[in-house]
Amino acid sequence: MTLAEKTEMALRSVALDKEGKHDEAMQLMKEIPLPPYLAKAVKDAFGADALGRAGFDLSEAEAEYGKDWLDR
Repeated sequence: MTLAEKTEMALRSVALDKEGKHDEAMQLMKEIPLPPYLAKAVKDAFGADALGRAGFDLSEAEAEYGKDWLDR
């Protein structure tokens, strides 16, 4: 996903949130891949299970750290 696509999705999410559509806004934000460094920080702080259950797109972290990075 390009930076422009991520930015557009984030802006749409903010607009949805301003409209009071908080659940839709959060769902859209979860579709934007977390940067690998942020995914790792969340894993370290809250654990792999919590990160996995949160439902964020971890595709960039998997590409950087490997498919099994949550289990290590």
